[in-house]
Amino acid sequence: MSEGAEEQRNMIQQLSRLFVNRVDCYCIQLKQGYARVDQPLTDDVLLRHLKGEVTVGSYQLDKDSRVKWLCFDLDPERLEDAKATAQKILAVLLETQLDSEGNETPRVWPNCIILEASRYPDPSYHIWLLFLLPVKAKVARWLGLRVLEIAAVSPKTVEVFPKQEELTADRPFGNFVKLPFGFHQTARKWSRLLDFETFEPLPLDKLKDKHGLSFSEKDMAELEGMETKRNVQVTFELPKAFKTLSDDEEEKAVRFLCKYWREGARNRLEMYFLGLCLKKGVSFESAKRIISEVCDRTNDDEKQARLELVGYHYKNRLNGPLKGSSGIREIIQEMHLK
Repeated sequence: MSEGAEEQRNMIQQLSRLFVNRVDCYCIQLKQGYARVDQPLTDDVLLRHLKGEVTVGSYQLDKDSRVKWLCFDLDPERLEDAKATAQKILAVLLETQLDSEGNETPRVWPNCIILEASRYPDPSYHIWLLFLLPVKAKVARWLGLRVLEIAAVSPKTVEVFPKQEELTADRPFGNFVKLPFGFHQTARKWSRLLDFETFEPLPLDKLKDKHGLSFSEKDMAELEGMETKRNVQVTFELPKAFKTLSDDEEEKAVRFLCKYWREGARNRLEMYFLGLCLKKGVSFESAKRIISEVCDRTNDDEKQARLELVGYHYKNRLNGPLKGSSGIREIIQEMHLK
């Protein structure tokens, strides 16, 4: 077998392993919309998808109404800043917390998450949370809506898949999602695997390191017993007045942030710093000046995106549980342990 053929075979295996849950049918993208194909979703079809000959949508729920993943669909046509929203969702998923033994662990391990640009370089993203074993669609949907709730993102602007909890006689197929790493037939652009920090493309061989999130029997029983989440609460009471910091106070903040403004931590550090600013009632102008100066001093080539993130947070008031100083402490501890 040639090296190219071997790579194709491996990619087909990864695509099937991570994303394909129902194999008796699939969809293909047309110039307008999609059409269902009532034939098996074979390796040959997946190969044609990866080559860009067809673009395949995979039905998410199997016949037992279980899913392999949940997906957040971020469409720039519905969001003022899709990248900033993606960063907020990733920050929630990757947020560290204490386990039962007092050790700090991320809420979700990074290898269980995939960030995809569905039509690169457009800011149109899919964030996939993978499961080791298929879980009830009800559980996946509850988790997805809970993540949006913590991130203070409305499900009216970010779609959560699965959209329904089970298949019915009236809806025997449920929803589908376009498989990643194919060619968008209308936008004429390829899907790409992205780095969480830089949002730049990664080689697809990184998929071999991805695996699914697992649950203990106790956790799964609790999740399955949860009531259906009908509403996502995104309210948070901010300070009534915001103040501009003095020059000395801003300089102190700049110098502190510069110490820890490193690749791999900058996104989270900015998120937590802005959370702290909002909690403490620091004005937008001060926060923006601080972030701008930190980017200049550290030669951060993502300066424009970081300034846009400041505007997005202050305009949308970053509702929900804000992680400020505690998150900053976590990043510092991580760096000291390395």
